[in-house]
Amino acid sequence: MWRIVSYAIRFRGRGIQVDATSYISRHAVIRNQSGGSITIGRNCEIHDFAMIMTYGGDVTFGDHCSLNPFAIVYGHGGVRIGEGVRIAAHTVVIPANHKIATDGTLLRDSGLTAEGIEIGDNVWLGAGSRILDGVRIGPHAVVAAGAVVTRSVAPGTVVAGVPARPIATHEN
Repeated sequence: MWRIVSYAIRFRGRGIQVDATSYISRHAVIRNQSGGSITIGRNCEIHDFAMIMTYGGDVTFGDHCSLNPFAIVYGHGGVRIGEGVRIAAHTVVIPANHKIATDGTLLRDSGLTAEGIEIGDNVWLGAGSRILDGVRIGPHAVVAAGAVVTRSVAPGTVVAGVPARPIATHEN
């Protein structure tokens, strides 16, 4: 019962919805910054020092997901994470990219692209992986530790490397 009250107070009026059955470490950073929203489904676990920041976009976690220590999910162009997704430690999900001006404009003033990221059901993002703007990861895919995903991943595909490339497929 205390968890329900604690989340209701911790996130009240901030555009953050956490199902009462989910666990959020008190050391996790969950912040609605510059608009957007955060929704965390049933039976999720957000561990110590994980970060979820909206930066103006919407972040949605389905049911039975885990975000492990020091993993980061930014919102910018929107992130939709399906059910049963496992996000290992030190993973970064960033749905935005800097525009690089050729006219001498400072990088900070050049703007962003923000296409968003979709991660299907039952996906495993290995430790230290990077998921970049515009990527769609199909259900039952696996992203190997340290991989940098710059292109979409088909369902049931295992990808590895920098940039990530398919190394195997499996039956669901």
